[in-house]
Amino acid sequence: MREVVLGSETDDALFERLCKAIESLGGSIEDKEWLLGGSQELTRYEIALPMGALEAIAETYAGLSLRGDASLIDEICARL
Repeated sequence: MREVVLGSETDDALFERLCKAIESLGGSIEDKEWLLGGSQELTRYEIALPMGALEAIAETYAGLSLRGDASLIDEICARL
């Protein structure tokens, strides 16, 4: 299991590139969950890929991150 912060949680262009990278690998975002705790917002995305699954987290003050298998994360990052 690995986690990497891609950038700011408010960077819409980065999120769009992430979505395109997922699609280019034959994957999709299967589920989305939004949570609020005080001033902290968190949106969790379940990503399904032919070779496995990842989780993307957009969290206030923490950024947009990917969690999951290191080789899948490397493949996505290479396409960003």
